[in-house]
Amino acid sequence: MRNEQVNGIPSSPAAPSSPAAPAASAPALAGLRVLELGTVIMAPYAGKILADLGADVIKAEQPGGDIGRRIGLGGAEGASVLAMNLNASKRSIIVDAAAARDRPVLEGLIAWSDVIITNLLPRRRARYGLDWETVHRLNPRAILCTAQGFSSRSDRADAPAYDDIIQAGSGLADTYRLRDGSPAYSPYVVADKVCGMTMAQAVLAALYTTSASGEGTWVDVPMVETMSAFTLVEHLGGQTYSPPRGDVGWSRVLAPEHRPHPALDGHICVMPYTDRNWADFCELIGRPDYLDHPDLHSNQARTSNPRMYESVLADYAAARTCAQIEEECRRYSIPVQRVVRIDEIPADPYLGASDMLTRERHDTEGEYLHVGSPVTFSDHPRPDVRATSRLDADRAEILELIGLAPAT
Repeated sequence: MRNEQVNGIPSSPAAPSSPAAPAASAPALAGLRVLELGTVIMAPYAGKILADLGADVIKAEQPGGDIGRRIGLGGAEGASVLAMNLNASKRSIIVDAAAARDRPVLEGLIAWSDVIITNLLPRRRARYGLDWETVHRLNPRAILCTAQGFSSRSDRADAPAYDDIIQAGSGLADTYRLRDGSPAYSPYVVADKVCGMTMAQAVLAALYTTSASGEGTWVDVPMVETMSAFTLVEHLGGQTYSPPRGDVGWSRVLAPEHRPHPALDGHICVMPYTDRNWADFCELIGRPDYLDHPDLHSNQARTSNPRMYESVLADYAAARTCAQIEEECRRYSIPVQRVVRIDEIPADPYLGASDMLTRERHDTEGEYLHVGSPVTFSDHPRPDVRATSRLDADRAEILELIGLAPAT
């Protein structure tokens, strides 16, 4: 445990003024000061989004560091591939929020910040002085963005919840039952990442409000509601109406046959979606009779009868290479895409050349691929990427920034 003795915090730290609009030569969020007290993926992902857009993000970690530094490949050394991408361009400091002698550091960081993001549970936030009342007293202009499994205002606020718990509780896992007969988890941490994106969205909305009112605000992002809303957009189905007019689920995407189809040399997505696309596709495959087929003649019919629709696409793909299919479909402006394997992305002619991926250098791990923001602005450059800091590496710099100095 590391708790540096520090001088006292100024008795009435000035709240930061509203961030000024960055110059055209600066990244879009240049000048925005963000304090991240996050663990694993959700809040760190929100902080990454803001850092990738140019915000100055300080990552305050408990003694021992964020567990995300130790998850997966490279985690035994505390430099996991997860942390190398989630924590790039952030500064690191250890703050033992439960220790009285580190409280001035935390309060100084709150006073410095425009935005505070955290996925600590409400009971821990209250214990550490990260509840809304305390934050607002220390910094009346600050935006506090909290996120956890269930609403902070509910009786389940302090229930522990990870990505699988949220998939189970939001209806998302049940979408696999509608397709395959039994619930399942998505093969990526969709809840953490969608909720992290929602945190970033909520912060930007709050910044707009604060810039007009001069008052900070507290925004809460409950994961289960966020992911339930995400799922219900298309899958509430007939239950949307009162009284209900049918079952849940969108048949087009729930058909087991709805998947990339095997070609002679890989897998491919062929998607003649609109009626114009379908007419062109029928011409391409020499089946004008499909234009009058009761299960295929319209978008509504094809959506309601996805198995037959997908079987036509599967038969078409099975006799051709991916290159042949792409050439034919593009000639007719039919949407088409070969399946790109994850291990092919760095060399992919499109994704590999994207500014989203950059080669960076880490001081202990060497060269690595940084997964950055896909967003571009016409008048603001991307910020330079700074490799992930070692735990507590920026302590002295941060203490000086907030008006404190290590004891001598």
